[in-house]
Amino acid sequence: MDRRFDDQMRVTFPASSGFAAVGRVAAAGLAFRLGFDVAQVESLRLAVEEATTAMSGSGSITLTGSWNDSCLRLELVNPAMKLDKTQIRSLEQTMDALETDTTVGPTGITIQIGDLLEDC
Repeated sequence: MDRRFDDQMRVTFPASSGFAAVGRVAAAGLAFRLGFDVAQVESLRLAVEEATTAMSGSGSITLTGSWNDSCLRLELVNPAMKLDKTQIRSLEQTMDALETDTTVGPTGITIQIGDLLEDC
């Protein structure tokens, strides 16, 4: 666990569209529990939905939530999937429209929200 974070939550679910709601509900529930406002939680929920959709297929998705007083970081990873450059660019463009700080890689996506993202 990253030392900059107070605690961590992890959820693993099948990488199929039928289980995408598990990721959305876990992310939104955690964000509400940590006191983020409705607009931030909705942006986060939409970002997680986009991420799980992009990583659906084979394998499983592991969502790890880490947080401190300043921010919440969600990492979604599916080692069985590899996004190509076109998929990464498309997902980055989609995520730019949301109020989150997002990093997209070939097998994982990191989403951050909070007041002091530099502390993430």
